[in-house]
Amino acid sequence: MVWLVLCLAILSPVASAVVDKYSDIPPSTGPLDKDNPELLSVLKTHTAYVGMMQQARMNGVIGYIDRISNGAGSTNLRWIQDDYLAAVSTVPLLYTSDEITIAREEMRAQSIRFLDETNIQMAAFNGKEAELRASTNETEADAETTFVSMPDSVWLIKGSARLAAFNTSAEKRAALLLTLTRKGVDISGALVLSDQIDAKRTELEAVVVKHHDGAILSLNSGIARLNSQFRSTVDEALKNHEIQLNTAAMLAMK
Repeated sequence: MVWLVLCLAILSPVASAVVDKYSDIPPSTGPLDKDNPELLSVLKTHTAYVGMMQQARMNGVIGYIDRISNGAGSTNLRWIQDDYLAAVSTVPLLYTSDEITIAREEMRAQSIRFLDETNIQMAAFNGKEAELRASTNETEADAETTFVSMPDSVWLIKGSARLAAFNTSAEKRAALLLTLTRKGVDISGALVLSDQIDAKRTELEAVVVKHHDGAILSLNSGIARLNSQFRSTVDEALKNHEIQLNTAAMLAMK
């Protein structure tokens, strides 16, 4: 199945071109060698490449699901992509291989979530695997070209990447709340949680600017909990709104 192939692509470590570039790096010879700054730099570059390519694949999937669902099937995919980018954009702020391993495992977990959600939406909206593959091939090719021509420009390599990912997520959240408000959905609970998430920006800026070792993973956990609460609250608000609309429609028929 195409999706099995895509799953393997999502979870593969790095492209051969990048592996070959660093194939002459000697293996670790002691317990402390794994945290050697040069080796960590290579690992971070690998991770940034994987993250960039996965972001591109996700963009291709989201674009396709948007088209076949008229925008109705991509919300969860966008949220999972935000969680994925939160993990990969954290890596430049980490200082040990063990911390980077934790971030990479989170990237893997979010990739699997994204794949599962994609399969759900493909079934719901009668998606075609060949069309999906064409969409992801296009976005992936564009990303590959960017990396080959300007590898140092990849935003996921930069120390400010985590803050950039946070700000992008905040912009999407604000746009979603505005859309829900225009539809008449009660967003009061979601708005409170959104404000709490936005309040984390100051702490995140301090981590990025002052390089507070080890603080970023803990901060990420707190933001992730708030994001989960926000999303659950939005889902509940949408369900309540649908119930209200259905009730009003039935009353109008009497």
